[in-house]
Amino acid sequence: MSILRLTADQVRRCLHGVGYEIFVQSFFDSNGDGIGDLNGLRQKLDYLSDLGITVIWLMPIHPAKTYHKYDVEDYMNIHSDYGTIGDFRRLINECHQRGILVILDLVANHTSYDHPWFQQAQLNSTNSYRDYYIWKDSERVQQLGLNAFNTPDMNAAGLWHKVGPESEHFDWEEFEKKSKIRIDVDKDDRITTKLALSHDEEQPTNKRKIEKLTTNIYYAIFDPRMPDLNYDCERVQDEICHIGRTWLELGVDGFRLDAAKYFYKPPRLKSNISWWTKFRNEMLRINPSVYLIGEVWNLSIRIAPYLRSLDSVFNFELADILISCILNEGNCSSMLNSYIRIINNYKKERHEEIIDAIFLSNHDQNRIMSVFNNNLSKTKIAAALLLTLPGLPFIYYGEEIGMLGMKPHDKYRREPFLWSANQIQGQTTWLEPLYTTISNGCIPLDQQLKDSNSLANHYKKLIHIRCQSDILLFGLLKPIPTRIRCLCLFEREYNNKSIFIAHNIGYRMQQISIPKIYCQIIYSTNDNNQLITNGQLNLQGFSSIIIDSK
Repeated sequence: MSILRLTADQVRRCLHGVGYEIFVQSFFDSNGDGIGDLNGLRQKLDYLSDLGITVIWLMPIHPAKTYHKYDVEDYMNIHSDYGTIGDFRRLINECHQRGILVILDLVANHTSYDHPWFQQAQLNSTNSYRDYYIWKDSERVQQLGLNAFNTPDMNAAGLWHKVGPESEHFDWEEFEKKSKIRIDVDKDDRITTKLALSHDEEQPTNKRKIEKLTTNIYYAIFDPRMPDLNYDCERVQDEICHIGRTWLELGVDGFRLDAAKYFYKPPRLKSNISWWTKFRNEMLRINPSVYLIGEVWNLSIRIAPYLRSLDSVFNFELADILISCILNEGNCSSMLNSYIRIINNYKKERHEEIIDAIFLSNHDQNRIMSVFNNNLSKTKIAAALLLTLPGLPFIYYGEEIGMLGMKPHDKYRREPFLWSANQIQGQTTWLEPLYTTISNGCIPLDQQLKDSNSLANHYKKLIHIRCQSDILLFGLLKPIPTRIRCLCLFEREYNNKSIFIAHNIGYRMQQISIPKIYCQIIYSTNDNNQLITNGQLNLQGFSSIIIDSK
């Protein structure tokens, strides 16, 4: 089957449109087993196209033991629950026919404990796959400066783990219920881990003694079931490049690079960037328009250097600022100034066009409707802000219908998409939802599509306005100063044309002054019933307006 590919101009337009993150398992089921799959996703491409989506990011689709599949056992295949390589190729072609790019989650910081590489590596110290992973021998520990990461208590899920039943049968889900593990990078880019036990569990008094250095203790930053790869090993780099090239040849348009800052232990910025530069160059051999986006969870000044080798990094800092501003009716001018500061940090490192990957939430975070405590007005204004900023805004599947989700466990942030109040064919049932339910006030998609004022139609309208406007797609942002804290005012400029955008994130109506060149309202939360009188306009609480110039 030949693969239809988009032109470079089409790709550029897509990469400034709107992205959509999909957990395939929760999206749509084509064969009645209750698990979402690739053919189910293919059946819903018309929905995504109608919504206006131009890029889809698929969370891991490879064989794995866990439900989330971030523990890859075979990078070259599709999980049997999701379908086949043939199903995937058909999905790619049908996406491209609709002008939609497909990027895959590439989880290459670590593999599954059950990956053949690790199963071979653990056999003995002379095995040819031994150096694919990081083992706790004296020379290795000294070389990497990892002495600080000895773990006195294996139950604290530290960074070193012993091969054997304890790691093979580690119950991460049960552990996560009882504790919170934070893996952070400090100001000097050193990894730190913190363990906070639940309130009903006391700190253990009898900690395990530190294991003696042996050759059967390996390094795994996220989970004992996911040993980290050793990128000082040239063969590992070659393997990952081969994997990337293979999927690009199958038609994939790019990769979301999981845990991109952790590939060298402890994080070595120059080594990480050198590796991603090598990876990028290898991918360009197959697809000159390949799109690489990194998950580098840190402040912009820390993640900016990754833009030397990647097209985008997710803008976690802006997401936090934007959400905090809306939650607290904060200072919008300060938020816009923060945005300019972040972009300036990026520009110091990347002189080509910057594609700022902006978002409200993702699969590792509480869903935005839950963050706003089911407040529809705040959720709508957050969406309006996101979709009028420069860059590539990503929507987490179900965000457009107000799906809920938060702890006690990550799977409840990844619940089945709510298509209908009825148990329709195709609804995924692999997980009994805890948050996204009718009883919790969630409104299914089929009902929202019939309501012009629904959240789903709010998203759809704004996405279409964005994707039909070169100014909104490619234009730079110029803040307009105001002393009113709840007003977010800015212009977008492109090719000597501009539009004016105003968001009121507060409850009260505010009067705003409109520059004289702007007179044609192209979007208003209040159905364009607002009038500009003598350069003045009354903007209702939690509403937005977009005005074109003459």
